[in-house]
Amino acid sequence: MKKILLPIDPSEYTKAAWLYALDIARLHKASMEGIGILDVLDIAEQAATFFPLPQGTEGHVRKEEELLADARKKVERELRIFKENCREEGLRCRAKIMEGRPDFIIEKESRYNDLIVMGMRNFFHFETKKMPEVSLKEIIGFITTPVLAVPGSYRPLRKVLITYNSSVPSVSAVRQFARMTAGMQYEIILLTKSDSEEHAMAEMDKLEEYLSHHGDRPVTRRWISHSLRKTVGAEYLDQVDLVVCGKYSGKPVKEFFVGKFTNYLIDQNRTAVFIGQ
Repeated sequence: MKKILLPIDPSEYTKAAWLYALDIARLHKASMEGIGILDVLDIAEQAATFFPLPQGTEGHVRKEEELLADARKKVERELRIFKENCREEGLRCRAKIMEGRPDFIIEKESRYNDLIVMGMRNFFHFETKKMPEVSLKEIIGFITTPVLAVPGSYRPLRKVLITYNSSVPSVSAVRQFARMTAGMQYEIILLTKSDSEEHAMAEMDKLEEYLSHHGDRPVTRRWISHSLRKTVGAEYLDQVDLVVCGKYSGKPVKEFFVGKFTNYLIDQNRTAVFIGQ
């Protein structure tokens, strides 16, 4: 884990993402890449609402330039803060402004990073929209880099819930998370949903043995045969600091871009989620 991508916008989610990314960067002596995104097409469309084309061409151009200049100024300020924070922490970093669709840009940049840390909500369109958006679902649907999705406030990693069903996405998520947090101390809760308790316990035996090679941590195990979402929502989301899951909980063809359980965790926006790829 040597390079971390941090998409930046002027929000509390970015502030929280910085703190989560900082923990990992310190642990691995990793560098950070901060990107500020200007969706110029979105800004142009917003300008057209003030001066409809073609009659308002001159006014439209002025308004578009005004909105774009203001957005650039705000992004530059956020990137300055990011670079100052990295400098104070002694971390290597790079910061840049990119123009285009946020999901396309993040996907492209993620190819050359080991981890993405970003908010469960975002304000990439801060110049044109006042309410937060959930671009995360669109982004994780077609990337191959693990994502640490965070709520609007930071919580130190003390208790982790690993949801596991022995599927390939689930196995990948556990392996990636174990490598990312090697050296960290936290409590682990293993939660497995299966029709067979015997099968569930056998799988958790193997999983616990694997995790023991990545650190000596206390582990609690639980098997359920009913709804994973209901159990996690009612009993764990407000009690743990992070949930580990795969992008899909089963076959990706069935669940399309993002699994139902992963979507549920993002919608809840109650605790951090590590989404393996």
